[in-house]
Amino acid sequence: MALFRKKGTSAPSAASHMTKKCPECFAYLRLDAKVCHSCGKSVGAVGPIGLAEKTPNVKGALAAVLAALAFVIFVWWGFFTE
Repeated sequence: MALFRKKGTSAPSAASHMTKKCPECFAYLRLDAKVCHSCGKSVGAVGPIGLAEKTPNVKGALAAVLAALAFVIFVWWGFFTE
């Protein structure tokens, strides 16, 4: 814990971990795992506190951008065209 760390010592690095934890279900995974065996979510590299990093959801972000664009076009067509 950072509160009780001696002066001059640094925080644990990512290389000091033996396993990583899934950020969704907190199952322990091997360091080279790309997908959680428990919940099936994709996981990234281990972070400094032992949790795996979440991978970005590109399909979800693209769907959100397309939905926002469709809404803007609908509002423009519905209110600003004659």
